[in-house]
Amino acid sequence: MTATVRPMARTRRSLLLFAVLAVALTWAVWVPRALTDEGLLDAGWARTVGSVWAYGPALAAVLAAGWEGRTALTDLRRRLTRWRVGWRWWAVALAGPAALAAATAAVCVALGGQAGDLRAQALDAAPAGVLVLFAALALTDGLGEEAGWRGHALPRLLACTGPVRAGLLLGVLWAVWHAPLHWTTGAALEGAPGWLLLVQLPAWSLVHTWLFLRSGGSALTAVALHASVNVWGPALPEDGTSWLPTLVWSVLLVAVAAVLARRLDGHPGVR
Repeated sequence: MTATVRPMARTRRSLLLFAVLAVALTWAVWVPRALTDEGLLDAGWARTVGSVWAYGPALAAVLAAGWEGRTALTDLRRRLTRWRVGWRWWAVALAGPAALAAATAAVCVALGGQAGDLRAQALDAAPAGVLVLFAALALTDGLGEEAGWRGHALPRLLACTGPVRAGLLLGVLWAVWHAPLHWTTGAALEGAPGWLLLVQLPAWSLVHTWLFLRSGGSALTAVALHASVNVWGPALPEDGTSWLPTLVWSVLLVAVAAVLARRLDGHPGVR
């Protein structure tokens, strides 16, 4: 009994350590930046550093894995370099968000809107520009976040609970982690309603969990999916622009996540 309990207790402590570090390391920069933008603080350094500070979860993953030991660090490295997963899973990661964007545009048109209302970053760039944008997002937001969320936290959550619950719990943490960006001038989430990420990120987390399990535990596919979502996802509406694409995208995303969640039930897990 003791031999069974101790590894699980260590896994849970590593998860808690990661969660605290991921939020603390990120918010140490993002909160002063948001307070500065709100006129409550004068921290020019936070504005400068905060614009490129997406590596809090990655750093937290390295520290938490280092606390566990060399085996955990090796496992993290292997997940981030596991690229031999089958072409169909790469197709999901790379083209899935584009397909969701196309479906969103089609539904918007059917409801009387315009396809151009989607305002995705990919639609404003030439084909070569999309590749450059994808690469930049993969190396910043993708790698900086997914080394933590799917590289470190998800395998340990899966060891503690079922895949649906693991995906939802991680999605809530993921949403909370973004909170300071709601008050940050120029951030993609500036002024976003509180419900938006609490709907979208648990849903995306379920998609990530499904892909993680199907790809044999690859966090590299998560990096690609994360970047692709940022490239193809609809921008928040500005004054006078329609909320329809954001709402349709969210509804379709939740529907996809619900279908995948049913497929996750009873999954044996991943090594």
